[in-house]
Amino acid sequence: MRTRNLILLPLVVLALTACEKEITVDLPRTEQKLVVEGTIEPGQPPIVLLTRTESYFDPLDASTFSNLFVRNAVVTVSDGITTLPLSQLCSSAIPDSLIDEVAELTGLDPDLLAAADICLYSTLDPALFGVVGRTYHLDIQAEGKSLSSSTTIPNPVPLDSLWFRLDETIDDNDSLGYIWTRLTDPDTAGNNYRWSARRISTYDDGSVKDASFIAPLGSTFNDDFFNGLSFDFFALRGSSPFSTADDDDNEERNYFKREDTVVVKFISLGAAEYEFYRTFESNVLNSGDLFASPANVRSNIQGGLGVWAGLGVAYDTLVCIPVQ
Repeated sequence: MRTRNLILLPLVVLALTACEKEITVDLPRTEQKLVVEGTIEPGQPPIVLLTRTESYFDPLDASTFSNLFVRNAVVTVSDGITTLPLSQLCSSAIPDSLIDEVAELTGLDPDLLAAADICLYSTLDPALFGVVGRTYHLDIQAEGKSLSSSTTIPNPVPLDSLWFRLDETIDDNDSLGYIWTRLTDPDTAGNNYRWSARRISTYDDGSVKDASFIAPLGSTFNDDFFNGLSFDFFALRGSSPFSTADDDDNEERNYFKREDTVVVKFISLGAAEYEFYRTFESNVLNSGDLFASPANVRSNIQGGLGVWAGLGVAYDTLVCIPVQ
């Protein structure tokens, strides 16, 4: 029986090889849609990025990336008291001396802002700066399409404490580790969170390590399993999608480092906004995994895709000195 199996194996391989045939699949072009990425935080202006969907197989470079951004849209935001149009601001019109400030405000990578002409919509009128508990209505008219959404800025939930702990799985490690956090969740169910951080310490050349806050994948969660409880968790260091920094491409990747000064931005979210960020992270994490369950990113935009998110924000700062 063993001999027969060994004889049959080459025949099966030969049969499978003989059945190989080059197949060309003509993928249909899907309707192009508009994508919104908009946020508003307490004391900050609304910021709205508006882009178009792109075919997965279309080439992408700095020029085509710039063309994804929708220009000359009519974007308005209302809080029920004040309604204002947002002004268009494109990075090609920003002086080099202000690129870093705009990157910090928008969360966009400064190298990306400098390389591509990225347009966003915002206002400097303080009458429309974010207020906790207030609901903001977004309306967009662009390219013959109408998009709308509403979001409310929830109450921020401050973190109890932060500390830095070395990764003990690395032999002779005296500098690389994770930031640990203690959170006490309010005793009302339905709280949703997102953890992000920014290293404000500098490299040897004097440049700031992180131009903006970065949320590592898997940093969005809710209180389904710990409503009203206090608990500890740790976070990896995230990196910008376009980062060329050495510590994002060597053994320091995902780690904070001894003596880093880190500002943690802990975000409270509404249910619809939480579903967007959770499903977005799930899709990125499962990208390329043949065994992962496919899932659409859940949008809260009517007439388009993306998110309009009110963010309740609490900040804390930590100098990374290891604790036992």
